[in-house]
Amino acid sequence: MSTKISKDDLKSPDQVTQTLRKGFVWTTGHSKIVIAAVAAFIVLGVGYSIATHLSDKKETAQQEKYFLLEKAYSTKKSGFEEAARAEQINAQSKDKKNVPAFDPAKKASGDLQKDYGTVVAGFESFINDAPKTKAAQMAALNLSEIYLTYKKNDEAAAVLAKVEPGLKSGDVLTALVLMQTGNVQADKGDCKAAVEKWEKLADSKNLAFAHDEAKLRMGLCFESMNDLAKAEALYTEIAKKEDMNTTDFAAAKEAQKYLRLLKAKKNL
Repeated sequence: MSTKISKDDLKSPDQVTQTLRKGFVWTTGHSKIVIAAVAAFIVLGVGYSIATHLSDKKETAQQEKYFLLEKAYSTKKSGFEEAARAEQINAQSKDKKNVPAFDPAKKASGDLQKDYGTVVAGFESFINDAPKTKAAQMAALNLSEIYLTYKKNDEAAAVLAKVEPGLKSGDVLTALVLMQTGNVQADKGDCKAAVEKWEKLADSKNLAFAHDEAKLRMGLCFESMNDLAKAEALYTEIAKKEDMNTTDFAAAKEAQKYLRLLKAKKNL
């Protein structure tokens, strides 16, 4: 089924930029790379799976420490999310008597230090202690998510850079770190740096599951830089891909829409 493009899509000069930024939120979308990301953050899930196959004692020890940090982060985050939901329910309900009590003190304040100060300090110290471990990579992904939530893109980029030297070819965490690093750079407005990270990911034969998503984001960045030829070539490649084993169908559907939108704009 084709994706419809509205007249507003064609008329809005900021459509590409808006789409680009929406695509650079860590947990958005439903492609294979996001599924992999979710799996990577399940407490006692991928962590134990990795630890089970590790022969290196230091890595195993770091994994155990990571679980404690991740649990502290998840507990705080869940508390803030529950408070936000309670506030929304309270505001929307007409029957105030039967609405659960809402405590404003449990909401996130919007101040990073107040909300996640101890969590951030814990992750930073942990990463600095052993930046080349898989545990540090998982911590960096979590910490970069926190920094992005509080609009601290430079800090997010810095923490991801610390663990990049330890990335291994073909490892799922390598794909996640490179994808997230590109997201951060694009959100900062540095599409050139973002494309470099995604190209590195797309050039890895062992990370084929993430190629389409990386190329889609590269296309959006090229379009925002007004390099329409490269953007069109990437959209076309993704949209016409026929390999059932490696095709990311969500990315392919998006590529079809962006390709049609791009061609329509060129004909205006």
